[in-house]
Amino acid sequence: MISLITYLSRMNRKVKLLIFALSTLLITVITVLFYIRITDISLTEINPQNEYSYNSETKNKKIVYIGVISRYPPHIIYQGYQPLLDYLSACTNYKFELKLSDDYNSAVTNLINKEVTAAFLGSYLYVKANKQYGIKPILKTLNEKLEPYSRVALIVKYGSGINKITDLKNKKLALPSKESFSANWILKKEFKKYGIKEQDIKLIQHFPHHQNVINQVLKGNFDAGVVREQLLEDYKNNGLKVIEYSEPIPTPPLVVAPQYDKEVIQEIKNALLEISQKDKIKEGITRNWDKEFIYGFIEANDSDYNYIRQVYK
Repeated sequence: MISLITYLSRMNRKVKLLIFALSTLLITVITVLFYIRITDISLTEINPQNEYSYNSETKNKKIVYIGVISRYPPHIIYQGYQPLLDYLSACTNYKFELKLSDDYNSAVTNLINKEVTAAFLGSYLYVKANKQYGIKPILKTLNEKLEPYSRVALIVKYGSGINKITDLKNKKLALPSKESFSANWILKKEFKKYGIKEQDIKLIQHFPHHQNVINQVLKGNFDAGVVREQLLEDYKNNGLKVIEYSEPIPTPPLVVAPQYDKEVIQEIKNALLEISQKDKIKEGITRNWDKEFIYGFIEANDSDYNYIRQVYK
């Protein structure tokens, strides 16, 4: 009888230990999966909250589509751009919706085919589209100094041994789209400036999005990468350093086709330019917008992008 009780007691302890071990394993797995989910840039289900998202007055308004180049993964674009469009929907006679594109050139095609009324392009792509299709810029963004300029940055990991651009020889270089200013800046301008040829680099690879470039460098798959400066704020404590910046370049424009809807575009301009005149409430309006937009807008002209033309003439 004693032996049976002892046996059952030992079995009870084993069962308890097994349950504890399984519970610990389950908690660990759930924690890991949750971390992967919130850090995976491929996720597309994002529902940004802002004070303009649920304005019932926009339901019956005419829908206007705005295009954007695919510089970021879709969920990041939606997270930063849709709140801006919700603001426009609340402040104009139209309801604005995003139309994403598969690549940089698709955004231009959608504009020319009148699938979108306006589009956010990169400065390099705008210059090409202007020459080919006569596309016009209407607005460009401001930086934290309220100036219409931005920069791109050549990045490496701390401790990589790469301290200047000439150290890239025999290294692997990650770049965003071939249609981005970032990629063309280093390949067409900086390489020429420092006497570097593309064949001097061990591997040059283009990735769909700037975040892909950053992650490739962080993971050590590539020795260096070129990205938009503003994105680095989110990675400043992750072991990245900048070894070279571009000169200040005109910020990317919001553009229209040659024959555009003047009434709609005027309402867009009025609503976005008004933000720049309201410094005291600007932060509240733009807090959920993409970092590129939070300081407001200024009118843009084609001549603003002559620098881009000179660089790649």
